[in-house]
Amino acid sequence: MENKRQLGFALWVLLLCGMVYKSATGEELRIGTSADWREWQRPGDAIEISRGKVGPRFVRRDIDAVANAGDFGGGIRAAGSNSDHAGNLIDGSLSSFWAPDWNDDPENMYVEVDLGRVVSARRVILRLREAGLPLELFQVLLSNGERFFDSTGLPLPSIVRYSDRVRYSFNKQRELVIEYGLKPLQFIRIEVDLPTVGAGISSVAVEAVGDNISLGMRERGGQVDILNEIGTRAEGYESTGNSNALIDGDIVSSWRYWGFSQPGDTEFTFDLGALYWVDRVRILGDLAGIAPSSVDWRWTRRNAIHFPWYIIWGSDGSLAPDGSLRWQILGELPEHPRNLRDIVHFEEQFSLRPLRYLRMRYPNRQCCITGTTAEFQVFGEGFPAGTILQSPIYDLGAVRNATGLSWQVEAPERTRVEIRSRTGNLLQESYVFHDKNGKEVTERKYNKLIPSFKGRVDTVRSPGDDWSIWSQAYERSDRGFLSPTPRRFVQLQAYLLSDDPMQRAVLDELVLSYAEPLAATTRAEIYPIQAQPGQRTEFTYYLGWDIGAGSTGFDQLLMRSGADIELGELRSGGQVLDVEITRVDGGLDIAFADPFVRAGLIELDFASTIYRQQMPFEAFLASGREERQVRQRVDVGDASDAVASEAIAVSLPVGSALIDGLSVSAALVTPNGDGIGDLLRIEFALLNVLQPRLLHVALYDLSGRKVRVLHDQQQTAGPITLSWDGQDESGQLAAPGNYILRVVVQGDAQTHKTTKIIALAY
Repeated sequence: MENKRQLGFALWVLLLCGMVYKSATGEELRIGTSADWREWQRPGDAIEISRGKVGPRFVRRDIDAVANAGDFGGGIRAAGSNSDHAGNLIDGSLSSFWAPDWNDDPENMYVEVDLGRVVSARRVILRLREAGLPLELFQVLLSNGERFFDSTGLPLPSIVRYSDRVRYSFNKQRELVIEYGLKPLQFIRIEVDLPTVGAGISSVAVEAVGDNISLGMRERGGQVDILNEIGTRAEGYESTGNSNALIDGDIVSSWRYWGFSQPGDTEFTFDLGALYWVDRVRILGDLAGIAPSSVDWRWTRRNAIHFPWYIIWGSDGSLAPDGSLRWQILGELPEHPRNLRDIVHFEEQFSLRPLRYLRMRYPNRQCCITGTTAEFQVFGEGFPAGTILQSPIYDLGAVRNATGLSWQVEAPERTRVEIRSRTGNLLQESYVFHDKNGKEVTERKYNKLIPSFKGRVDTVRSPGDDWSIWSQAYERSDRGFLSPTPRRFVQLQAYLLSDDPMQRAVLDELVLSYAEPLAATTRAEIYPIQAQPGQRTEFTYYLGWDIGAGSTGFDQLLMRSGADIELGELRSGGQVLDVEITRVDGGLDIAFADPFVRAGLIELDFASTIYRQQMPFEAFLASGREERQVRQRVDVGDASDAVASEAIAVSLPVGSALIDGLSVSAALVTPNGDGIGDLLRIEFALLNVLQPRLLHVALYDLSGRKVRVLHDQQQTAGPITLSWDGQDESGQLAAPGNYILRVVVQGDAQTHKTTKIIALAY
């Protein structure tokens, strides 16, 4: 066993080294072939890979369910005659056809088509061969997948029960349409009752609602949770085996309950595994999985019911202030007795919208009654609004300095790609055991198997304890590497997003650039780590580093922050450093007269004004100039014994206020042209607004009438300066008197506002 694990580890290392060697020529790891993308974790059928590109797969409306039956294990189920030609019915060509052997036994003149899953069918279309006579006397049998039952009430898996039959006598048509009214359909059987030499059937088609997004939910990483007896002492979740019956495409394997010890509501929650555009939900309540009669009277159809009422919600995955999902109501079924038995299939339609989660609640109030739900189908149209891909763990072969990440994408308007990274030096190992048939088993059970019954053991490696969290999204390609470095292992994530269901972003290539580290280890901390909002504060930045055998050293220090940086003195070893400073967007570039090639510590004094919580001040070591410049991100850590910080982000005192320090240049405005008090200067700070939010600043008279809007646009945290010249919206001087200055900004949980009285005289 141990030898097998060691061999597996060796093979894994060789595999990774081979991938890096082939794609990392010139200090690059290049991901751009279909084989590369297949190594990534993907949300099942939500993603497709073609010609070295990866992107979301289109969800269709109004499909022919026969055309892709093979994707679900369907196709020709049986043919009593001329079975070699039966595939012509579903090959998409009207020039080919199937016909029975006219000399065969009439009982063998049939063919069966399996759609591979149950669909909501509008109509079934048969197209007969154009040459020769049309098929004259035959019948079409249709089934939702129901089976016959044995004496114990169990379905017989191989015998399909056809509940609908359409007969054709003296037929002269070449195209035949069977209206099916959105009923469930899986199997189609055609029986020829009268030989018609030269006749044939060219194709069978089934017009269905669309691609059922529920199918493949688990393979995408989604799941189904069923919570029973909500609000009672018996409240609890069901096993995943039971919940899978709702999304398996098999109408026989329905989800059922039988009474409850303490009747309460039941709730289904579905995670679709990706963010889809959805506009319809269908709940199939067929009783095909329940025996008409049984030795156990509880599980018979006469005891089965559906929903007295229900509510269905949807969520795109966004969170409310308390951390829970934000839900919106998609549909409701008013309570009525006919819901229990008279209605079998339930449907809710709504406007097309992006949804990741669906939730349905309904009551279970009757004891000793069988409740059943066969299938929960979800439909929509368009490319998924959000999908995520995750790379394998890439081994750079040794501790390396990741210097940049670039990519090529096809991103039409209203689409985007967000790339993230994480890094580390340690890996954890776990093992997955299988029996000889490939079924996963526990390690304990595996060890009890005799050698001939034991299967493979897979070694799974995952990030260790030293790995960083996922970085923020890279704003632009080839703009530096955001995760801690140097590290040996790298992992990447790609989010493919779209605000337009008819457009998608496609990822073509990713390139990770890396080099020998500038320093073996780095650490930085700042002091103080708290400041008053909007007040100028003096800070010291401590940066320490070690030089290893493969380190090349550095001659620049790059400081980056969302806050302003006013540089003071730089010291190393008690000496003030001679530096050249270049102000750039987002910070400073500091060039040293002499490179650092030994371990050391730099103390950097600077001043800044902080307007939001946890404002970071990041540093990069650098060597070289312009295109040849190599950067290395500085890690957070204990750089100096002089301070106990180990942080590079400055916090503000805890508080919920978003508006601080509203002040005006004077309490009285006198716009009379004398140069004194003609213009009112308004100043305040916007705090902790990380994402752009609407900031509205306006003046109102005492009756509440709006007089002048000074600001009405998106804004982030920072100082705000405005002015008022005493004029109203029309450009005329407002009437003398008192006015209310109102500042309003929309927060996550509530709207924040503040006011001040202003007097106008002239």
